Amino acid sequence: MRIGIPRALMFYRYYPFLKTFVEGCGHEVVTSPPTDLGILEKGTECCVDDICVAVKAFFGHVDHLKDGVDALLVPRLVSVEKRRYDTFTCPKLIAAPDMVRFFPHRPPLLLEWVLDVKRAPWWWGCLRLGGRLGATPCRVLGAYREARREQARYEALLRGGSLPHEAIEEWESGPGEAAGITRGAGPRRAAGETAATGAREARGGNGGAGGNGGCLPPQAGQGKVAGDITVAVLGHPYLLGDGMLNKNLFRWLRESGARVLTNSAFSDEDLEREARLLPDISWSFERELLAAASLFSRRCDVDGIIYLTSFGCGPDSLVMEMFRRETLPRDGKAFMEVVLDEHSAESGVRTRAEAFVDMLRYRETKKAGGRLGAEAVARARAGGRT
Repeated sequence: MRIGIPRALMFYRYYPFLKTFVEGCGHEVVTSPPTDLGILEKGTECCVDDICVAVKAFFGHVDHLKDGVDALLVPRLVSVEKRRYDTFTCPKLIAAPDMVRFFPHRPPLLLEWVLDVKRAPWWWGCLRLGGRLGATPCRVLGAYREARREQARYEALLRGGSLPHEAIEEWESGPGEAAGITRGAGPRRAAGETAATGAREARGGNGGAGGNGGCLPPQAGQGKVAGDITVAVLGHPYLLGDGMLNKNLFRWLRESGARVLTNSAFSDEDLEREARLLPDISWSFERELLAAASLFSRRCDVDGIIYLTSFGCGPDSLVMEMFRRETLPRDGKAFMEVVLDEHSAESGVRTRAEAFVDMLRYRETKKAGGRLGAEAVARARAGGRT
């Protein structure tokens, strides 16, 4: 069978795992292309107005795939971790297969991969999916093991600093010697150790909550453009990895001369360690974002933080307030919230990105004496921002 996987939502988190597993079960995987204006417009037509732009893009991708595949595979992410309290993901991720089931243009066969770690381990959802794919338990087990190895390799690329879409391209191009990654050789451990080292440095080497200093290691892919300003960008993988949804924010930041870091570069160990210092949150992915925001806010090499969110996202709206109230006042970092929707014009995001970098550069150079700060302001005013 030709099985389609929409390039949206959790595609940027679990695609290497799903692709490897499905191919290991003997089927071909087809993905939709990167989001373009046509896909986004089609998805917008299919959805109610007040749902987030990520879901609108998701339905655009479903519509794109419907005629070229025999089945559609949609993950159902209920819970991704076990804790002493209830944890779950966003309702749109829990109900994604149900939304597609009532989509009038869906393919005839809809497949689910259920991830509900609180109730069952990863392999249980794979066993159910493998059964629907006609694979024997032995073959499912082999495909599962290979899929976990490939997922670890992908996550190691993210820890190295690649954006989600960059990491997927690198992953599909094969094992990368430049990144020091070999298939099945424990890349996650190596990358986790490197990032953890950076996190320890960020805490001033003592692991305490009040540390303030040190830098994470240089990030491959993002560190190629050197800049005197470093901007940390926070957001869900589907916003970081989809250039159509984030309006090419990373391009505008890099062209402004900023070095860009993202939350996807932190290991699970780094985020878990930081999250223990923060209030409990039942939304697992938003808990990660809050922990990453706290880590970035305490790093001396980060000049400003941008939080990407979709218009109408309930969990993000709460987490952002927690970040504003509990983390920002403590560390005093410059902060900007960018709310994304289905409007296609990039000028609004570009203007804000350039102005944000100019403001950060002005602040830094003013500390150094004022002359360079004045020049930065003059350059911003003469730039004719649109």
